[in-house]
Amino acid sequence: ATNDVKEDIKKILRLENPFEITTGFDRPNLFFGVIKSSSKDEKLIELIRERGDRSGIVYCATRKNVESVCELLCDNGFSATRYHAGLDEYERRKNQEDFVFDRKNIMVATNAFGMGIDKSNVTYVIHYNMPKNIESYYQEAGRAGRDGGEADCILLYSPKDVRLNRFMIENSEGNDELTIEENEQIRERDFERLKHMTFYSTTNDCLRGFILRYFGGDKKAYCGKCSNCLSVHKLVDVTIDAQKIMSCIARTGQRYGKTVICDVLKGSKSEKILKAELNSQSTYGIMKEVTARHIFGTIDFLAEKEYISADNETEALKLLPKSRDVLFGRERLVMKKVENSEKVVKTHRPEVPVDSELLDALKALRKSIASKKSVPAYVIFSDATLIDMCKKCPETPDEMLEVSGVGRTKLEKFGKEFLEVIAKFR
Repeated sequence: ATNDVKEDIKKILRLENPFEITTGFDRPNLFFGVIKSSSKDEKLIELIRERGDRSGIVYCATRKNVESVCELLCDNGFSATRYHAGLDEYERRKNQEDFVFDRKNIMVATNAFGMGIDKSNVTYVIHYNMPKNIESYYQEAGRAGRDGGEADCILLYSPKDVRLNRFMIENSEGNDELTIEENEQIRERDFERLKHMTFYSTTNDCLRGFILRYFGGDKKAYCGKCSNCLSVHKLVDVTIDAQKIMSCIARTGQRYGKTVICDVLKGSKSEKILKAELNSQSTYGIMKEVTARHIFGTIDFLAEKEYISADNETEALKLLPKSRDVLFGRERLVMKKVENSEKVVKTHRPEVPVDSELLDALKALRKSIASKKSVPAYVIFSDATLIDMCKKCPETPDEMLEVSGVGRTKLEKFGKEFLEVIAKFR
């Protein structure tokens, strides 16, 4: 929870000087990645195929996307099921149990799925659509790696996601118990949170550091475990480009969003540009040799660093006070340009440096015990515990207690059988 959320909790529950404790926001075992792709379906199939039969969750923003993505995965031979509020209670329960009991490897769901689900062997969470805020993203992504093992949190980003979320915020039903002004304040706060989620999706800085800073935690500049930190990157002086963009925003009256600003800078002859006579502006065509992707990227950079902002209602770009130093040549801007983040995300996979045959045998034993007890396999032992067994190869009950995730109760219940399997491989 952010400080604002903490204050809301105290206010709503009327708590007076409550005891508060923050244990930290970092999840060191999670890898964070963002892929900017025009073909999400292809990227999704690539990512899941690379992860084999591991357990994972794919989050979508709408029920319609859940249906289409689940169908896409099933058509491509994956073991997938679905979950959203539009399904009847029987199917939701059945699909959830299929996933929890490992009868299905992949759950495709809206944010209706996940509360109270503590499935420890989820090794990846992929967001097919960008959530509306960092709070939702971190909570949903954090359902990966609950056993402490290595896990991936990957966001497939498209500018369309921003527009979809804006539409959902604008058309959300207000709370009948609140005044019009209070509902409007909530809507404005939702827009502000969406901005930060968009900044996360477009930043070239450390993704983990971005999340931790947002929640007021440790300010990491390099984590070595996200797509931005592990990518090849170079520093690019964008001072002149920033001045051109800012000048264009100012000379067009701070009335247009980034698509129109980009079109003006590129010298577009579209009907919209010509009809508004924006082709007569002095900044028209001054960046025609530059790619639209670079212009959009620079605009995102300027917004993230608070040189410009986008109006919540119209998305029109506005100059902020910090922009003056850049416009008048008193400040130089250097932007980190990431070059191969997509390749880093696609090839990243949790490393399990253990005897794979022994691990398979331990998993088979775990599955057999779980079936007899009618419980999910991870309730017996998590994947991380089985991997630690493979690493330590305990010979005695006392040595088994040294394995992460094995306490005296589980040792008494299951220790003998697992020690026997390990002994055969030794």
